[in-house]
Amino acid sequence: GYEIVYSPHIGRAELWQTSGHLDFYRENMYSPMDIDGHEFFIKPMNCPFHIMIYRSQTRSYRELPLRWAEMGTVYRYERSGVMHGLLRVRGFTQDDAHIFCRPDQIEDEVLSCLDLTLHLLRSFGFHEYDVILSVRDPERREKYIGDDDMWEMAEGSLVNALERRELSYKREEGEAVFYGPKIDIKIKDALGRAWQCTTIQFDFNLPERFDMTFVGKDGREHRPYMVHRALLGSLERFFGVLIEHYGGAFPVWLAPVQAILLTITDRNIPY
Repeated sequence: GYEIVYSPHIGRAELWQTSGHLDFYRENMYSPMDIDGHEFFIKPMNCPFHIMIYRSQTRSYRELPLRWAEMGTVYRYERSGVMHGLLRVRGFTQDDAHIFCRPDQIEDEVLSCLDLTLHLLRSFGFHEYDVILSVRDPERREKYIGDDDMWEMAEGSLVNALERRELSYKREEGEAVFYGPKIDIKIKDALGRAWQCTTIQFDFNLPERFDMTFVGKDGREHRPYMVHRALLGSLERFFGVLIEHYGGAFPVWLAPVQAILLTITDRNIPY
């Protein structure tokens, strides 16, 4: 299961510098604010705060995996020309979670995220979706952090998870986040346009950048792996697609008004 956590909406510049966001994600962040002589940024992601929770105490291999979830609102700059109703906004809430685990647990954790995602999508009535394996652009390696061996290992773990679930997928170069490869699941709206909702990301870089450790069975410090996952993704986007998918005629269990009595004549009003 997951433990629910809550994180601040702003963080010091040093936090975003350590995470790599200021170097690799700056164009999607809002301008800094000065508070008592310190530079703060409104958060584009929740992950650095969850990492700080992890680092607040010594961790043992017996504790792992740790799974922390948050309905977290994040803020990302979008050009006005690409704003689009609920489907693309500048501030949105994610069903965000981060899993910290041992290397031998990573594939099972990714599989668990995949299984939960597919269960949720099918429960909401989405049976057609595109699965994308987003990897780095080999021609623009300066956009990403981490060495080649780690990237290949991370991509291999995601491929193994997809193949174990017999999911067909499309490989897209250049669509990975700067800290690792990811699995994206896109669902279609009423016009047939595909929108990314689900994302499951393998991260070996942020644990390194934040010097995250756990004490192993051998009594030594080891580096955990990290999984970022948002199953519905942006709740605003998901419900926008959901409304179009059903054309407003939701199934009974989902409809805000499930039944209503209409009077035929005035004499029925007292009833």
